Amino acid sequence: MVRDAERRLPPNLYLVGMMASGKTTLGRMLAAALGRPFLDLDELIEEEAGMTIAEIFEREGEEGFRARETQALLQVSRERGLVVSLGGGAVLREENRRLLKATGYSIYLKVRPETALARLPEHPIRPLLSGLEWEERLALLRRLLAVREPYYREADLVIENEGPPEATLERLLHELRRRGWAP
Repeated sequence: MVRDAERRLPPNLYLVGMMASGKTTLGRMLAAALGRPFLDLDELIEEEAGMTIAEIFEREGEEGFRARETQALLQVSRERGLVVSLGGGAVLREENRRLLKATGYSIYLKVRPETALARLPEHPIRPLLSGLEWEERLALLRRLLAVREPYYREADLVIENEGPPEATLERLLHELRRRGWAP
């Protein structure tokens, strides 16, 4: 009987995009609006590792972090009815993209690198940006976006998130309902 109840739950909604694209902020808002549980994949990784993302990068490198990320996504993808915020680089692995397609709908929150950088604190706890000046951060965000955007664009839905999160949430909910992905 539990399995029948689980089958009736809607597919997961996965938020993808660059760092500071609003995945966690909008994810929490979207989950609340839909009455669904919210999960931040980076927070789950930190909890399970007993380390921050920065510490994982320092000790295990990006490859070690990406392996943990894939394992966490595999774990989460076994559930249904969640709103899940993924790290910006999660789409780099083909197996992650396959999991997203097989277990839910992905939503690309699109922002310009300048917008993302403006949203980041002056001294972000972001391993890829640490120790860089503003111009270097912007250049790095542009390079990351150039590599990642083709994968982000594979998402089932693309939503621009340049303005206030409330306006983006309204557009997002409209699109989800129009597509029959939300009540």
